[in-house]
Amino acid sequence: MSCNLIELARSGQYDAEKDESYLSHYESLFSPLRERPIHLMEIGVLHGGSLRLWRDYFTRGSINGIDINPAPEVLNGAPRIRFFQADQSDAARMEAIAREAAPDGFDIIIDDASHLGSHTAAAFQVLFERYLRPGGYYCIEDWGTGCWDRWPDGRKPQRLEIHSEGIEFPSHQCGMVGLVKQLVDQCGILDVYHPTYGAPGSRSTSVGGILIWPGLAIVERCQPEPASGS
Repeated sequence: MSCNLIELARSGQYDAEKDESYLSHYESLFSPLRERPIHLMEIGVLHGGSLRLWRDYFTRGSINGIDINPAPEVLNGAPRIRFFQADQSDAARMEAIAREAAPDGFDIIIDDASHLGSHTAAAFQVLFERYLRPGGYYCIEDWGTGCWDRWPDGRKPQRLEIHSEGIEFPSHQCGMVGLVKQLVDQCGILDVYHPTYGAPGSRSTSVGGILIWPGLAIVERCQPEPASGS
């Protein structure tokens, strides 16, 4: 199949409800994996269209979906797709599913579920360290909900302070925004614990890098390395 991810999504075969900007970023990262026997998990599947999209894009992939609601009918008997019903904040259930679906780890995990910071963090804590392969991608969709006043754990950021030197953004730690900022701190942990310039001590992290766009954050996993000075 020669069409890219956006073209595939536009074909009318799927009810995936994926932002095309997200699909564009996914295409850039995922295209080298397209013909490989990858393991993908998506948390939050709604009508099931996105799982079918991933199944047709990754021609040899094992596609797994988790949702708090029962399986959509469109997934009944769908080849190379497995569905699990679970609450993403249930750590024991999430670990059991991951162990069953991909005991050797996932290559891609996509969180498109509740978009609540505590729920997303709970799933991340279980899956990223234990069930995402080194070099794998953990994708957090719609983190901007933390900026919405009407979202359960969101809040509108305070006004900007404009100075002669430029614009100062106020600190904002609500919901998914706060989670993404904590992951940025994890990415910079070697500087946080730099023996000369940071806090004394030694820490390591599996967060190899983070790509952040409006609404989408993708965390790459690396092998943990001991903190050391540069």
